[in-house]
Amino acid sequence: MYPDFIEEAKIEGNKKAVWTFDVANQVEEIHAVLYKKALADMGDNEEVDYYVCGCCGNTVENEAPDICPVCECPKVEFFQVD
Repeated sequence: MYPDFIEEAKIEGNKKAVWTFDVANQVEEIHAVLYKKALADMGDNEEVDYYVCGCCGNTVENEAPDICPVCECPKVEFFQVD
């Protein structure tokens, strides 16, 4: 879905839309990996903390990075999921 949106936005010359769809695509790929990992780890009862970037939605395990690898927002933009 997003790759098609990105190409359409490029054709239209809409740089903001290209950036938005690209970020959304990157974050969805990260979410898919985390979801598959969570399914594989079901029943292990391992406590995992998740942190979400308030700018782009990037989600990471255990600790927020100093800089978001997707949108480059600072660590302070991340919040812990309860």
